[in-house]
Amino acid sequence: MRICLVSVVTYGHGIKGGMEIHGRILTRELAARGHDVTVISSRHPSGQESERLEGVEIHYLQDTAFASQKRTWASACDRRFRELHQKHPFDILCCQHMVVPTTLIDFARQRDVPVVVITEGLAGWVLLSEIRQAISHRKGYGQLGRRLGAFLYYYLGWELPVARRCDALIAVSNEVARSIPRWCGVSPRKVYTVYNGVDIQAFAPDSETREAVRRQYQVAPEDRLIVFLSHVTRQKGLHVLIHCLPDVLVRQGRVKLLVAGEGDYVEGAKRLADSLGLGSHVIFAGHVPHERSASYLNAADLFVLPTLRQEGMPFALLEAMACQKPVVASRIGGIPSVVEDGVNGLLMVPGNHVALKHAILRLLDDQGLADRLSHQARETVTRGYSIDTMVEGTLKVFEEAIEGKRVVGLRS
Repeated sequence: MRICLVSVVTYGHGIKGGMEIHGRILTRELAARGHDVTVISSRHPSGQESERLEGVEIHYLQDTAFASQKRTWASACDRRFRELHQKHPFDILCCQHMVVPTTLIDFARQRDVPVVVITEGLAGWVLLSEIRQAISHRKGYGQLGRRLGAFLYYYLGWELPVARRCDALIAVSNEVARSIPRWCGVSPRKVYTVYNGVDIQAFAPDSETREAVRRQYQVAPEDRLIVFLSHVTRQKGLHVLIHCLPDVLVRQGRVKLLVAGEGDYVEGAKRLADSLGLGSHVIFAGHVPHERSASYLNAADLFVLPTLRQEGMPFALLEAMACQKPVVASRIGGIPSVVEDGVNGLLMVPGNHVALKHAILRLLDDQGLADRLSHQARETVTRGYSIDTMVEGTLKVFEEAIEGKRVVGLRS
């Protein structure tokens, strides 16, 4: 199968968020299965025009803005696809997020090339996350007008027309799948659920790397280590975790928090930790390459994701569960698709630091409960969230979309 993936950002750009990880795994594994995979993306920061990574050909559009669908993205993307398609026709056009130009969708469909869109969330989810962030931090209300404008631009200009024109939509969680018909007015039959998948060999229990990371940050064997691994933005809820830490320390004195990641809230989080007298209990490790994140997760006694954001299906959460760690996460977005409260982890009310404190103490006080949940977490990911499951599920959608085009072609 000859596949073209359109995405405003790739792993090759040097950014390592969930979308880039998803795109890298999917394209690499499709290429490894013998498919011909091409990626069209926005301008590379270094200015390079193209490269081949892990068997995947990547084209960086020079006259576009880095990691953005604004400015000349639509025309440049449309033009490059047509050029490549004329030389060697594609069998399928896939887009990460709803940033494929409608002119390109129309061009592809007129040539019987089905269009499939993968989405981690919706514009409405982003707006809800912004509102929740302002309420939780008690600041930023003045920005909400601008956020509403951004929502309208994306929802009306991209999301609605793309969702209605494409042949199929892949949602990464049950909650995203249920939201698409409500927000976009499309038939549920057009929406498929394919969960994100992780490398269950790379993300697995590992006592050697656990000890190495704990030694690196001078975490004693008797210390209980909580790990927060994510972008450190206001929406990720690190402040909620820091706020509950003093109460946790009253009952469990030897607790440390390791913050792995960087972002625009790092300095704010440091000031908050200092103001609460937590200096020696909070470690800021900075950016951790994805290749090393398994080591950091293995160092943990507990993984916490107190996010305020309407998450699609966070990779860090899946990876922590694959490493057989007990997890506490917000009951929000697509997280309840994978975390079943009291079965393979604990869920909390987003933004509620008292609820988070109780959840953390439940696991730190009861090792039997922590062991049971962590084993179930690993089992959950192994059973339904592996790379093979994700890639095979995506291929099945591609094949059904192609077959659907053939049937329509035979009828016409």
